[in-house]
Amino acid sequence: MVQVAVAMLSDLGLRPAAIQSPLGDQRNYLDSAWTLQFLHGLLIWAACLCVGYLISVAQSQDLMAAGSVYNESALPAVIAVSSFSSVIAGLQSTKVITAYRRLELGRLTAIELVAQCAGLGVAVVLAVQTRSVWSFVFATLCSAAVTTALSFLWLSGRGNRFRLDRDCVRDLIRFGKWVMLSSTFTVVASNGDRILLAGWVGPATLGLYILSFNLVSMLEGAGSRLFHSVAVPALSQIRRESPEGLAQAYWRLRLPFDVIFVTAAGAIFATGDVLVAVLYDSRYEAAGSMLKILSFSLLFSRFGILANVYFAMGEPRILTAFNFVRGLSIFLLLPIGYLLFDVIGAVWAVALHGAPSFLLLLFFQVRHRLNNLKLELLVLLAWPLGYVAGLLAEWMLSPVAILPQLADR
Repeated sequence: MVQVAVAMLSDLGLRPAAIQSPLGDQRNYLDSAWTLQFLHGLLIWAACLCVGYLISVAQSQDLMAAGSVYNESALPAVIAVSSFSSVIAGLQSTKVITAYRRLELGRLTAIELVAQCAGLGVAVVLAVQTRSVWSFVFATLCSAAVTTALSFLWLSGRGNRFRLDRDCVRDLIRFGKWVMLSSTFTVVASNGDRILLAGWVGPATLGLYILSFNLVSMLEGAGSRLFHSVAVPALSQIRRESPEGLAQAYWRLRLPFDVIFVTAAGAIFATGDVLVAVLYDSRYEAAGSMLKILSFSLLFSRFGILANVYFAMGEPRILTAFNFVRGLSIFLLLPIGYLLFDVIGAVWAVALHGAPSFLLLLFFQVRHRLNNLKLELLVLLAWPLGYVAGLLAEWMLSPVAILPQLADR
């Protein structure tokens, strides 16, 4: 969380800037972006080292709440070592940017899969041998190294060298200043729940929450990756070549995301308890109720993905406003929910905090003629369909769900 937060707080938006820019194929431009990318990686690592050191000092002075996540002795070292992956990723070739601009996604997908498999393999082997959190740390470093190496070896195009062209840097920063501000608010919105809960609850409770959150956010992560990889470059190209067709293309790309997210929300609400029972033993039972509540977040998180259309339109200011409202909502609603209804109240706050930003997005869609109220309402019919499908799946999975409990006995 610390590494991602620091990365986004200092995010220059180099990749979306290069993808949408008319200069994005020029060698000087790409070399300048690569140089800034590497410097950005060094900055992230240095900042994470500082955070780890400050946590270590706070622990030694007994400033952290006893039993909280922040009081775990291994935390500073884990932050320091795992964040070195930002330096490795900073060396990734700009051939990746060129491939995205040209929608040459086959080799990019292969690189991601190979890197994920390599990281997973390292994690499994080290976890079995050591039973330590360090297995995940070294897996992260391995995945970053494989991705960077293959970006040079598997993609076509010229290599990079360190160079900072004044005009290119100016163009990158012109777009990137809004991305940086937007990313700052995204950090608050995306990590505010863990930042707050880690100071209120112990590692076990936070672990149950993160487990539930990750089960839901897997779909959001996949959708976000797909939208960034396919939709944003495609919409950027349409905006450059035939802007009058942007609204139609936006809805053509958006509908599958809406249907999948809303259907999944209904299905997860129906199957939350049994899904946790199938995947985990009785110690994780409380995660089932959290998972059902967090399923409602999918109704709003899809708009966070779709708001990236304003990157393609060259309007990052709108995404900045959207993420500001998201961040403000989480820090206002989560403490209220926790004070009134303890952990469950906090989980409900996380699930529903996207509602205010959704209303803001509707306003901007009207201004840019991207709104379609009929489709917005019709797509909600997918929720009861998902719920019914979930009930059927729950009935089918119920016999399997009792197996972990029998194994415990």
